[in-house]
Amino acid sequence: MSRKLPSMNPWLWSQTVGETFAAGLDPQGVGRLQRERRLRALLDAAAERSPLYRERLGARRGGTPALADLAPVSKAELMHRFDDWATDRAITRSGVDDFLADVERVGDAYLGRYLVWTSSGTTGEPGIFVQDEAALAVFDALDLLRFRGLGLGAMPASAWAPGQRYAFVAATGGHFAGVASIERVRQIAASVAPWLRPAVRTFSVLQPLPQLIDQLQQFAPTVLISYPSCADLLADAANAGRLALRLHEVWLGGEQLSAEQRQRIGRAFGCRLRNNYGASEFYSIAWECAHGAMHLNDDWLIAEPVDRDDRPVAPGEASSALLLTNLANRTQPLLRYRLSDSLRVLGGRCACGSGFTRIEVHGRADETLALHDSGGREVRLLPLALMTVIEEGAQLTQFQLLARTRQQLDLRLEAGVADADAAFERARDALLAYLQQHGLGNVQVQRCFEGLQAHPRSGKVSRVLALPA
Repeated sequence: MSRKLPSMNPWLWSQTVGETFAAGLDPQGVGRLQRERRLRALLDAAAERSPLYRERLGARRGGTPALADLAPVSKAELMHRFDDWATDRAITRSGVDDFLADVERVGDAYLGRYLVWTSSGTTGEPGIFVQDEAALAVFDALDLLRFRGLGLGAMPASAWAPGQRYAFVAATGGHFAGVASIERVRQIAASVAPWLRPAVRTFSVLQPLPQLIDQLQQFAPTVLISYPSCADLLADAANAGRLALRLHEVWLGGEQLSAEQRQRIGRAFGCRLRNNYGASEFYSIAWECAHGAMHLNDDWLIAEPVDRDDRPVAPGEASSALLLTNLANRTQPLLRYRLSDSLRVLGGRCACGSGFTRIEVHGRADETLALHDSGGREVRLLPLALMTVIEEGAQLTQFQLLARTRQQLDLRLEAGVADADAAFERARDALLAYLQQHGLGNVQVQRCFEGLQAHPRSGKVSRVLALPA
């Protein structure tokens, strides 16, 4: 199949890297000036070319509208008004749906110039996000200069150093953000410097763990890229002598990284861990410095921690949600977009010397389930794999899966699920097929009519939870 990548303008890429580098030298000066300039340009573009935001901003009485004048927006509203959202009027829901229906086109260019990826339905509504050339250049720059700390002159292909072998272990089978991004970078590396290109391969977390271990052992990666829960599971296999990898680094993201996971992963692989906080809405919201602190990329975004009523919370106080404004993407504007993540802004200067805002992120605490097969052997299942099975196999997003016992799963559906009986049957069939693949044909899946249960430690509602004995 002929492949076409989203466009990449070397001049725009170089300019973006240069601006990001300059902001890193003076976040509170140069970085803030850049942010204000980008916000004005974004508001102007949204008010002029997005029917949705033109309506939400109301009549403009001269000048640029203020961000505070705009009411927060939810994923559900944006998906419902998808055809009125983008500033490029060629972007339509029907066109995007046709593109996303072909899994073979992951990483390809939509309309010849955009990268499209989808988010999970953790808030009851899957998301579709169109990334333009400018946003992709920003994500590249943040990855190079902050997450990985490479120099100003680095090119995209040089970020994937020759001789290195990168294993990306993630949920596959859809246009997910991580898979689409990795495929794009892999193709760029192959086209820019094919004689130096590193080996980059994606592995599915949906397959049984022994099969995944065998594939990783054969591939022999030097860099492992995955979720904390998956890296922790592989660390357990390494400690048990079932996996032997000589890793230079482990890159983590997509989930909350606990102190216990960090310790186990670091001890098992004996290498540096790099942690990142991002979302499908903005791929790199914050990065972790060498001193273990999370820093907001707040030259390219605005993060407003708010309470349940969308009122600002004081520094040092944990928020109920986050209002995100993406300053990088003017094609599909995100202005005061509500994310369900909780974060706390920390005061003081970080020991690393960075002037970017320090935060603590408190995400959902989905859990790896330890189930028993008919012979009593323990089989561990990753939460993201289970969520993907239900979301993709049953087209269901409003649920909670609990391990009632080692051989029984309870599936709870949120109120408002259309045709709940049929939705449960689809989810159960998908789960049973997945469990069978993992040798867990003895595990039962039952419907539970109780309300959703909060995690005992975080207090947040998890999608996958192991009930205490």
